[in-house]
Amino acid sequence: MNLLKYDLSFSIANSEEFYEIKHFLKRNNTHSPNRDDIIYLVRAGTSIIGLARLLKIDDQADALWLRGLYIQEPWRNKGIASQLLLEILQSQKNQFETKSLFAFAEPHLAHFYNHNKYEIIDKSALPQSLKQKYSNAQEQGKNWLCLVKIIN
Repeated sequence: MNLLKYDLSFSIANSEEFYEIKHFLKRNNTHSPNRDDIIYLVRAGTSIIGLARLLKIDDQADALWLRGLYIQEPWRNKGIASQLLLEILQSQKNQFETKSLFAFAEPHLAHFYNHNKYEIIDKSALPQSLKQKYSNAQEQGKNWLCLVKIIN
């Protein structure tokens, strides 16, 4: 997919964009960010059309948790989420020496994550702090997949 025609830009959000991000997420009925989240933005021109939220994992310094990935409905199925994941991967590998990205996903997204080279793993392979989050989600009825992307 040729994304050049959409005038998209990808960047790590800065603190001055926090309220714009909160407003974007509220408008799209999704979870509000925390100030310590690492947020990657996708913009079409000057408007945010998507983002990814990553959190540091307490017990694994060289890994991050992909806590959320959201692309606005009119922009979906254009390869933008995959491009955002690639931007995250390159940035984390080159600037921050991250070695793995963990994610939880709904089962219907397995193909998307597989296409982006994430592997389905057993919850026993999660860092301890994520095991607890995953267990809590299961207790609330979530049926998420556990995924990891190893960064080479």
